[in-house]
Amino acid sequence: MAEVRVFNPSYTPRSFFAGGSGERQVKHMAKHRYTRHHRRRHNPLGISSGVVKDAAFVAAGAIGSPFIAGLFNFSGWTGVLATGGAAIAASFVGKMVAGASAGEEVLKGGIAVTIIKALQQAGVAKNLGLGSYVTSYFGIPTSSDPYGRVLASPYPAALAAGSGMSGMGMGKARYRNRYN
Repeated sequence: MAEVRVFNPSYTPRSFFAGGSGERQVKHMAKHRYTRHHRRRHNPLGISSGVVKDAAFVAAGAIGSPFIAGLFNFSGWTGVLATGGAAIAASFVGKMVAGASAGEEVLKGGIAVTIIKALQQAGVAKNLGLGSYVTSYFGIPTSSDPYGRVLASPYPAALAAGSGMSGMGMGKARYRNRYN
């Protein structure tokens, strides 16, 4: 008859045990295994130094291009072209100073500002820009008319000074000198 063997992971061969009594025989001393605990760096946001460096170069291009173009004092579409040319010039400077990748990042910032200026010049985006403020009609919560004049003071009226008092709430005798 055929014998079928199934793999058993908890199977221990009989040769491992000493004799027929089934007791385990220790042949050598157990090796002490020391686990090494490695400290892992934590960066939960995933922002590496390369990302911060690239963002700094983009900001340099976005700030430097309009500054350089403003030195030539152009307006209108000529100012847009001057900003684009300044972006290209700033990218060359960035490439010479910090390398090719820095030049690309400076150019990205300069192109972004050039696109914003072109959209503003075309009239598509009037209030789009870096830190532009929009006029608003939010009224400060006070009691005033539509022209901003205060109708009544929000503070209570001052109490009238009593007889013989200076209005400071302290007696007149305290501040008396030899001439009074």
